Amino acid sequence: MKRILIYVYVAFILLSSFSLVAADVMGLNWQTWSVGTTELLPPRRVEVGVFQPLRYGFSDKLEFSVHPLLFFVMPNFDVKWAHGEMGGFKIASVHGITYPSLLMKLMAKEGIGGFISPEFDIPHIFSFQNDLLASRQVFGKHLVTVKLAFNFAFKSGPLDSDTTIDLPVVYIRSGVYYHDYGFRLGADLKGPLSGRWSYVVDSDFFYYPTADSDINSAFEHKGLVYWNKSGSFQLCFGYLLSYCEYPFGTQWHLLPLVDLQWGWTR
Repeated sequence: MKRILIYVYVAFILLSSFSLVAADVMGLNWQTWSVGTTELLPPRRVEVGVFQPLRYGFSDKLEFSVHPLLFFVMPNFDVKWAHGEMGGFKIASVHGITYPSLLMKLMAKEGIGGFISPEFDIPHIFSFQNDLLASRQVFGKHLVTVKLAFNFAFKSGPLDSDTTIDLPVVYIRSGVYYHDYGFRLGADLKGPLSGRWSYVVDSDFFYYPTADSDINSAFEHKGLVYWNKSGSFQLCFGYLLSYCEYPFGTQWHLLPLVDLQWGWTR
């Protein structure tokens, strides 16, 4: 069972980051399939994907989300908070907390499924994510969103640098566990293509000021295409291009992605 959870975790991290941007651009209903924008789900609407978080519209100002596949081995919780408009942009922030220590301890084993050597002690780690989002419609039915994130972590003790999981997407996002805090700057553009088809392109730059200069940054670019059947189902597929500075050197990766997403109102 532990081995299955470890495989689910790695697949989830690799793919969930690909599918965290979606919108019903055909009808300009930015409150539906609105991950990655400043829009919140309408009250009582629920959305979830195979690799997308479970999201719930609590009110006109608040939206809650968790990653259900990981919750029991890596407790997590996010809140999106709408702040109104400023200079023609809608403003929102996302605040989250994650406890990765339990899952990292499950990964600390020998043999197949062991990503961390069991010789290392994993301290208690609490990671806090804070994103500021600003969205604005451009060129008619297209939406641009700019993002600035500040993440930080508290640990009960030291975490050895040899415990890093040197995989694309996973490595740079877990950097806050080792370097205490970091920043992410990004931008998304999404809009209609034809009929039920829409697109998303985005770019993100990651930076950890306290890390060594040869392992302190990474860049990711995603291109996604969506087929929107209705307000209750859509299909997502595309690619992710990543550049990251690993302990063993810099590497580029081009990875495929796919996700199925569902939504309904309670």
